[in-house]
Amino acid sequence: MNKTLIKLPELEFSDEAISSIIKRISDSETLVVTDPFNFSKIEGISQTVVVHDNSHPQISVIKAGYKYSRIIAVGGCAALDIGRACAIGKSIIVIPAILSTSCISLDRSVIRYNGINKLEKTWLPEKVIVCLPDLLDMPASRLAKWCQSGFGDLFTMVAASIDLQYKRGDLSLEAVIGNVGECFDALEWVIKDFNDYNEVSVRALANFLHDSSLVVVKRDGSELNAAGEHLLYHALLRLNPQYTASHPTHGQIVAAGTLIIAAIYREQTGNNFIFNLISTAFKKLGLPLTYDELSEAGIQKSHLIDGLLAIKSSGSHLGDYFKNENFEILDRIFLR
Repeated sequence: MNKTLIKLPELEFSDEAISSIIKRISDSETLVVTDPFNFSKIEGISQTVVVHDNSHPQISVIKAGYKYSRIIAVGGCAALDIGRACAIGKSIIVIPAILSTSCISLDRSVIRYNGINKLEKTWLPEKVIVCLPDLLDMPASRLAKWCQSGFGDLFTMVAASIDLQYKRGDLSLEAVIGNVGECFDALEWVIKDFNDYNEVSVRALANFLHDSSLVVVKRDGSELNAAGEHLLYHALLRLNPQYTASHPTHGQIVAAGTLIIAAIYREQTGNNFIFNLISTAFKKLGLPLTYDELSEAGIQKSHLIDGLLAIKSSGSHLGDYFKNENFEILDRIFLR
């Protein structure tokens, strides 16, 4: 795809419920791809297929079993990922039902092949619609849980920038901030303006996640959105089958990795700015900062050590630090 011809997706906030939007924008050539949780909201409105995860075999089954010229993908990341994969060569509108990761406006999908997740190029949505009623009507604890996860995933851009500058041989603060200035603006917003998980923070988070997605699209690469903290995430999932999609959340896991990377940066450069900024924002958002808080989320110290051992040969900034298998820094971070 010629990057000069890419039309970036619009982000739209709607006061309509998801069911109302589907009725309004779907037709006989529309296929709605959704997950079990959201299927009950839209059942009977249009031809609909339910996906339970992001496994690859579903894609060929859907393509062969349905006639469509456009897809509306509704739900969490699995539905959006499969929807984008099935929309290649067609058009797609994305309606995220939760804001738990920075995947909402991407032209890439995480697809599972034989138990292994792979990030691959799929299709860019023409529009991303955030349905405020569906988000704000969910229980407060659920809204907080998933939006907290979205913020956790958003701020991995800081860790990714550190990783990129590490490989470039320039860990100056100016260079790290310069790569992802919008992310640092989001951190400052959390510290200064965040006061609860409500409509204001939902709107802000959706805009931050949308802009984060567009970084991937514009650069045609994810090196500023995911690095060692996501390698740690995938290692922890492999090593801990008791982890589920909701406990601990994606955002909680990658946030722990981001905090570790920020602490390593602090010790390697003597500059406290990024670690202090991340820690202050995480405290306001309720992201884990201590062993006790990690344990409450389902992440044990031993899990982190095993995961870090698993990625020590990955070539990432995070992996390289733990090649000597010295994990004392974890106590300096989380033993509070």
